[in-house]
Amino acid sequence: MKAKHRAKRISAGHYIYRGFEIQSVGYYHPEHCTCWEAVDSDGCGFAHGFSLAMTKRLIDYELDKD
Repeated sequence: MKAKHRAKRISAGHYIYRGFEIQSVGYYHPEHCTCWEAVDSDGCGFAHGFSLAMTKRLIDYELDKD
């Protein structure tokens, strides 16, 4: 399956994907991974994940669920 949408890198740890800004929010020690957050145009958190790919999948799920 080919990806329909691609994340555009703005800077290190910051991406734009389908109108949402995705940024790395820091290291989560108990899980030993980096946490990611998608923020909408109002500045509200929309999706949170333990990887960039997981955060992108959550955005796709919410926007394409019809």
